Amino acid sequence: MKSRFPALIALFVLLLSAACGNKSKFVLQGTVPQGTDTIVVVGIDSRFENVDTIFCHNGRFTWKYLPDTVTTLILVLPDGRYHPVFAEKGVESFITIPADSGMFDVSGGYCNDSYQSFYMASLRDTSMEQTIARIDSFITRDPFSEVTPFLIYDRMVRQYHAREIYIEPLIKRMSGNMQDAPYLVSLKSEFSKAIPGNLYLDNYSVWDSAGYKHSFQEMGGSTNYTLVCVWASWMGQAGLDARDTLQYFLDKYKGRYFNVTDISIDVNVDRWKRTILPDTVTWFSYNDPAGWESRIVRSTNIQSAPAFVLFTGVKRMIYRTDAIDALDKELDKTLPKAPDKESRQNRTVERQLRTPK
Repeated sequence: MKSRFPALIALFVLLLSAACGNKSKFVLQGTVPQGTDTIVVVGIDSRFENVDTIFCHNGRFTWKYLPDTVTTLILVLPDGRYHPVFAEKGVESFITIPADSGMFDVSGGYCNDSYQSFYMASLRDTSMEQTIARIDSFITRDPFSEVTPFLIYDRMVRQYHAREIYIEPLIKRMSGNMQDAPYLVSLKSEFSKAIPGNLYLDNYSVWDSAGYKHSFQEMGGSTNYTLVCVWASWMGQAGLDARDTLQYFLDKYKGRYFNVTDISIDVNVDRWKRTILPDTVTWFSYNDPAGWESRIVRSTNIQSAPAFVLFTGVKRMIYRTDAIDALDKELDKTLPKAPDKESRQNRTVERQLRTPK
């Protein structure tokens, strides 16, 4: 009869490994506003490159994640609001997500607690100078904090679209290890590529309602200016109205080198598809499920949506606004006129007459 001892040993080791794994997991519990069914989880760097979904039930949720190191996560709500959570091994955290006008409250773990203190203290800040001073003080107190890359991302880049001359001094005050954080390394590489006034949105991809990937660089051709409406279904009627405005511009500027499209930043792709299902628009519509992290949002410094961005044929950004009247004036001034049929025919005849026999 074979001994069962080795099998029991193996089972014990397996159970022990599972128990240790559970102890290392980050556990996030929280409460959400009535009617919130899902929360999308994204990261700001390579430490969390995937997208996950938290499912809520009766106003509550529990979510677990096993981080390799402290990982900055962003919880994105269906209405577009977001809040960071810092996942640490073996830590249990709790977040209270308020109704529309309330304040977030997250606790549990050194990073979450220190960010919450910063968040509460900064609520009345009204200028970039105040924010810079507050981040500088935060770094002075803890130059090793994993929270600081998020503060740079959220407050300096996202809120104020600060240039490198304001950001680099803050980064240099951090510890050497923190200066090598993935997000900051990526940000510093963008500094070296930046050409003021010459933003080209190349190597950018979006998806159509059938799930096919498209290159933004190829849209509209290289001779047409392209007007993009950036919106999302959760913006309600305001988003739909802005999108419908494209038809007005398309009709008004017929005969110009001009093309339009709209890019939704819906993280909920199914909701976007349902919204555009009854469409009769004459242009192609696309979606970027990265939401507020979409490259078109970050690259063009969109602070609120819906918004309009005008690109040249080679996809260089030349104008951004959310004001229809201002956009109308800009288009009238900027869009080159395409030659009419008669002019093209006359030029063809002229070329034929000038061509040596």
